[in-house]
Amino acid sequence: MELLGIIWDAATRLFNCTKTKAAYVYKLEENVDSLKRKWDQLQNMKKDMQIRIQSAENTREKQRTNEVHGWLQEVLNLQQEMLEINTVHQEISNNKCLSGCCPKNCVLSYKSGKRIVHMLKNVNELLTRREHFGSVDIAYKLPPKPVIEMPSVETVGLDLMLNQVWNSIEDENIGIIGLYGMGGAGKTTLMKRIHNEFGKRNLHFDVVLWVVVSRDCDINRIMNDIRNRLEIDDSFWNRSSQDQKVARIYQVLKQKKFVFMVDDLWKSLELEMVGVPLPKETNNQSKVLFTTRFEDVCAKMQAEKKLKVECLSEQEAFQLFCKKVGEDTWKCHGEIEKLAWEMAKECGGLPLALITVGSAMAGVRSVEAWRQAKSDLRSSCWVGPVLEEKVFGVLKFSYDKLPDETHRKCFLYCALYPEDFKIVVDDLIDRWIGEGFLDKAKKKKSIYDMQVQGKSVVEKLKLSCMLEGVVEDDFYALPSIKMHDVIRDMALWLFRDEDVNKDRVIVEGEALAIESETNVERLNAVERISIINAGESWRVPLCPNLITLCIRKNINQYSNLQFMSKLKVLDLSRIRIEHLPSEIGKLINLEFLNLSETSIQKRFPIELKNLENLRVLLMEDVEFDLQIIPLEVIESLVRLRVFRFENRWKLEYFEGEKTFLEKLKSLPKLEELWIDLSTLAGMHKLLHSTKLRDCSTLYYLNGIKDQLEMTSILESLSAMKNLEDVGFYRVNIVEGSSISGPCPLHNLRIRRVTVGKCNSITHLTWLRYAPLLEHLKVSWCDSIEEVVKEDGGEDREEADSHIFSNLTHLCLYGLPKLESIYKRALAFPFLKFIRVNDCPKLRKLPLNSNSAKDTLIAIDGRVHWWNNLEWEDSALKDQFQSKCRRL
Repeated sequence: MELLGIIWDAATRLFNCTKTKAAYVYKLEENVDSLKRKWDQLQNMKKDMQIRIQSAENTREKQRTNEVHGWLQEVLNLQQEMLEINTVHQEISNNKCLSGCCPKNCVLSYKSGKRIVHMLKNVNELLTRREHFGSVDIAYKLPPKPVIEMPSVETVGLDLMLNQVWNSIEDENIGIIGLYGMGGAGKTTLMKRIHNEFGKRNLHFDVVLWVVVSRDCDINRIMNDIRNRLEIDDSFWNRSSQDQKVARIYQVLKQKKFVFMVDDLWKSLELEMVGVPLPKETNNQSKVLFTTRFEDVCAKMQAEKKLKVECLSEQEAFQLFCKKVGEDTWKCHGEIEKLAWEMAKECGGLPLALITVGSAMAGVRSVEAWRQAKSDLRSSCWVGPVLEEKVFGVLKFSYDKLPDETHRKCFLYCALYPEDFKIVVDDLIDRWIGEGFLDKAKKKKSIYDMQVQGKSVVEKLKLSCMLEGVVEDDFYALPSIKMHDVIRDMALWLFRDEDVNKDRVIVEGEALAIESETNVERLNAVERISIINAGESWRVPLCPNLITLCIRKNINQYSNLQFMSKLKVLDLSRIRIEHLPSEIGKLINLEFLNLSETSIQKRFPIELKNLENLRVLLMEDVEFDLQIIPLEVIESLVRLRVFRFENRWKLEYFEGEKTFLEKLKSLPKLEELWIDLSTLAGMHKLLHSTKLRDCSTLYYLNGIKDQLEMTSILESLSAMKNLEDVGFYRVNIVEGSSISGPCPLHNLRIRRVTVGKCNSITHLTWLRYAPLLEHLKVSWCDSIEEVVKEDGGEDREEADSHIFSNLTHLCLYGLPKLESIYKRALAFPFLKFIRVNDCPKLRKLPLNSNSAKDTLIAIDGRVHWWNNLEWEDSALKDQFQSKCRRL
């Protein structure tokens, strides 16, 4: 019975097996139909899945899960097998017998049926797994990319600056980098290129953040931009306080190596207020880069490296201009290329102007149109249609950001000077004082305070990139500034009320055109005329509302001056003129008169006594004497605050010098006095007048024949508390009187000393007691052997540290006995220029390897003198060799 059970079980199993295998054949068609239905269902599900995945991944913020990716891959893998199944089934269907009821090839049908059943199982499994995806995420959120590339334009002329920035980024000692420059110079363009470069260079930063600040500096918006980039959760952000938001940003960034890029900073941004860790907290592994129009923002941001984004060179400007014009346009005619070069040059290398003007000329193929456009650009006729919105609108932001109306007025005033003109800072401040810009509450400020304020305004305008400092490359160059051509065009545009009143300000060639103008309305509109470089001669037009007249050319007709009763500032400096016209006496509201660097030969007209409102009278570096100025004129200038007279040439003996000084002393408002004296009586008069002593800022003794003791001179100088500039020329200082002991000059603020043709002086050791001295010129003194003698005291090192500690310019000329400037090397921490000529015995300079570090610009001298100088070693000579310039 047990054996029968075993046999029955085996038979059952064999039957079932045979039945299953037989089903592969007899259920073939049924299984194929089922597989096709299920396969079509699977394909539809795959397409739906791909659409969902594509939608998620198109944001580039999500990526499909590995499970979904595996499912799709399995569906794809079955694709080929399904094609093979269909092919085999088609072959079986085409080869049947018994009226299509039985396959001819049973073995093939069996294998195919078995394969179809297996395939059906796999498809059903994939369909079941697909249902699972309905309840789970098919894509996960990606971590933020280190860099999200920004759209940028092709750059021109920025490669060198880019390399400088990258060197700073890679420098472990630098964490904060500031890029500053005028509006439109390409700072943002450079910053975007740097930003995108982070994605190309392997610097391993976790995240690069970009925010734009602009003038408003909205802290909340900046923080929101940062948290969006860091993907801080909305629900947390919306329910959190300001402090919590700051802390969260800080916590996230503290764990990362980041770059924080800030574009268009108008004032200092406190990083801790927006949650950004200071780079020094990470040993400068993280970096902060920012752009600004204001150089002082770099200091306030504590930037370890600041780089100025300069305008383009002429060649680079032309290249950018032509890119915007288009090659087909600028190459279509030979003259257009030349005109394109000239128009690009007019843009002053400012990328914003080049792009704007170049784009406007794109497609213009008419040579006549190019000629007209060039002419219009030079005459500012393009201001309205082309430059006003796209260029001046951008630059005007910087103008509006200036601290107050004083800064804005002073800035606009600089446009009165010609293009590319080097404006001497002190001359400019004098004019600002004359205009009343620096004394809003009339007569409340002292002249000295206004001068200090004027220098502060200049520095602010430079820091704002509205003015450019001029690099000193010449010994005699005075501190100067320049205004960029496009900035100047904008300033004129603003000065003229955005070109509503075009005749309000007339400059250069425009002044030549208006001298023959007969239109009364135009002439009445003129308030300021400045003509410095244009033309050879000029006739003063009749402009009754004129306030300012600056003329540096010959005037061939003055008669209209008498009708300009509103004229306040008259600058005739450097003009070739032999006599002053009496018509000036009609200018009863004149407050500023500049006659510097003139050679007036005839006596001043007595009509000048009518200038009772005159506050500033300048006669610097003139070639005439005080005696041509009537005493009646001087005593009438009851509101005069500044009187400058300086004749650095041969001053004639003036017997009435003492009386002249008495008239100056009588002026109730006098605050500043520059005076050249040629008589002992005049010298005593000044020194015995407390008022004149206190007013004196420049004091020259010129041609005094009486013997003077240097000790007495120095004692007199000690009483002149405001003295800044002192000089002795052809003064008979008795032999042996040049002191070397202590003197009271250390309390003075003397900054400039000039000594010439004083043949009894053997040294100038008293200069050690003028610690603020900046300029020293000694010439044609036959007896000088040393400039400063050694101090016999014990602490020589301490004494040496104060000698020439502020000196910037040293000039030694025609000193046949000079052997030493000083016996030991000096630090010269601010020295820029040394100039030596005709000093054959001077064989050694007081320099060592630490002297004038990072300040020295040049040592000017003859080749023979330089080659014969003695040095401590060859390395020291090599160190200064590059500074030597041949006279």
